[in-house]
Amino acid sequence: MNSFFDIEYRKECRKRMVAWLYEKIINTNYPPNLSAFSIKAFHFMLPYMIYLILIFSPMWLSLLALGMSFLVWSLFNYFKGCFLSNLEYKLDSDNFVNIVDPYLVMFGYPINNQTRYDATVYLVMLFFSISFIILYIRLKLRHFIKN
Repeated sequence: MNSFFDIEYRKECRKRMVAWLYEKIINTNYPPNLSAFSIKAFHFMLPYMIYLILIFSPMWLSLLALGMSFLVWSLFNYFKGCFLSNLEYKLDSDNFVNIVDPYLVMFGYPINNQTRYDATVYLVMLFFSISFIILYIRLKLRHFIKN
């Protein structure tokens, strides 16, 4: 019996999830390379969309978006990698670019699995730091406006 926290078990869970999603996408009439591009575009833009939600939406929706971000981050940590990136690769391996690759190139780091993982961790720390600052400012402004 595999342990729930065994790294090989967790990676196998990620592979099964990717295989399941891949089968669902392949059984549609949508071409795999366009599916990969659509997923990648959503994957890349989601943090910026969450920032807009955190800034402009009602507080309950902002907190829900932040909670969902924590859930996704927990999945990344549990699976030891991003299942969406694996799905993108499986759908279009010929034209695969990971969503952190532009950041790695921008700062002159080599592109490999370890730097991709490390860059993701650092970017997520930055994302959550900015998110908490946005929410702190919103709460302070709300308190300031009421007084």
